[in-house]
Amino acid sequence: MTAGESWVKNLVTGGSGFLGSHLVEALVARGENVRALVRPTSNMTHLKSLGVELAYGDLNDAQSLKTALQGMERIYHCAALVSDWGTWEGFRGANVTGVRNLLEAALEAAVSKFIHVSSTDVYGYPDCPVDETAPYGARGWPYGDTKMEAERLVLACYQQHDLPATIVRPATIYGPRSPTLVLQIVELLKRGSMVHIGRGDKPAGLTYVSNVVDVLLRAAGSERSVGQAYNASDGSDVTWRQYVDRLVEIVGVPGPRVVIPYRLAYLAGWAMEKIYGALRIEARPLLTRTAVALFGTNQGFPITKARRELGYEPEVDFEEGMRRVEAWLRRTGCV
Repeated sequence: MTAGESWVKNLVTGGSGFLGSHLVEALVARGENVRALVRPTSNMTHLKSLGVELAYGDLNDAQSLKTALQGMERIYHCAALVSDWGTWEGFRGANVTGVRNLLEAALEAAVSKFIHVSSTDVYGYPDCPVDETAPYGARGWPYGDTKMEAERLVLACYQQHDLPATIVRPATIYGPRSPTLVLQIVELLKRGSMVHIGRGDKPAGLTYVSNVVDVLLRAAGSERSVGQAYNASDGSDVTWRQYVDRLVEIVGVPGPRVVIPYRLAYLAGWAMEKIYGALRIEARPLLTRTAVALFGTNQGFPITKARRELGYEPEVDFEEGMRRVEAWLRRTGCV
């Protein structure tokens, strides 16, 4: 970071969330000016402890976005509906309409950089390593497909209106405060409900949260990143079985005994989705096709481009990442 960057004014959407809160911490540590866009119902305890400015608003409230962006120079858009289950209306509202509103506000505010957090889900789970030149892979699943739509909006805003935008596509983010890949799996292990999809030998695409933050910060400070998309991961071949086995050690319970073949799990996920949809059940099914694809296909997307163009090198490897996860779980009384 240059001396001038210490005065950069940043708006972080989703600042109370998992990735967003870690990004806010990093920006504060760099001495940058941070404003977090939050809903009035968000848990803001951590953000308040960091002393950042809070802007109350919503991605679907255009006026609140204009107000939040006043005086801001960079936007880190971390907010999104991230789930393997929900209504198309909900996903489109958060991940498409919300992005459109934020882009319009960013253009009006003439920001110097718009960093959009996307996902490797836009590749459609091809079960093989693909780089940023790969086409989108629509699967008809709400999360991945709406993230594709959001990327198209960001790129169109760059191409048609010269908005300095960069897209970052994290793979499987884990770390302290992760509600899904740490806390949910820990709870499943405690209940004896965790299963393996297939042999569990596919690369999980693990991405320690501070490594993702590093990519975001490097992209924000790089002129070369404008108009570009970057995969973000730890660059490791750690498998889902290795990850779950390490959590088993931390929790101190027996590991998953049930192994469901991929095709059978996918069929079961499809059937459960149909049943839950027909009965209008809002609760998440035990299995979904998205979850099966995540755990049963290769998530090892290459980070060559980020290394080459941003100078990115993952600082936290799997062993260190899991040590930090264990320390957090024990400190918070989760294990």
